[in-house]
Amino acid sequence: MRSKVRNLTFVSLVTGVALWASAASAARVAQGNNFTVDSNVASCRAGGECKVELKLSAGSGYHVNPEYPYKFKANDAGGVEFLGKDPANKTTFSKSAGDFTVDGEKVGTMTIRFRPSSHGSVTIAGVFKLSVCSAQNCQLDQANVSVPVSVN
Repeated sequence: MRSKVRNLTFVSLVTGVALWASAASAARVAQGNNFTVDSNVASCRAGGECKVELKLSAGSGYHVNPEYPYKFKANDAGGVEFLGKDPANKTTFSKSAGDFTVDGEKVGTMTIRFRPSSHGSVTIAGVFKLSVCSAQNCQLDQANVSVPVSVN
């Protein structure tokens, strides 16, 4: 009975509850059927350009879909200027803008660039639209991610 309760809890986490990451290192920020998303945060200074990298890893028997138009839509964050390349929507980061790179068959990286206005901590959060494929089918998914960042 206890294992069934754990499985139900895992399913509820997969379906949209954001997980948090440590600001100084790589940490798991989302997990779904056949994929994981880890974050990597470099040191960040107020007024400077900072970045969060979201590393998508395909599960066993799956690969990153090289044809999918990967996208990350950031939520507004007080004191943060997002530096997306689309002049009409600076909070959107995408493969077509060069923000997502495929790093081999099983891994891809989305880079989110931003400029915090002051010291302290900020949270970079939003929806990461992604796809992984097996030999039989492709899976489209959306992962809610939230990454706290310490700003020096």
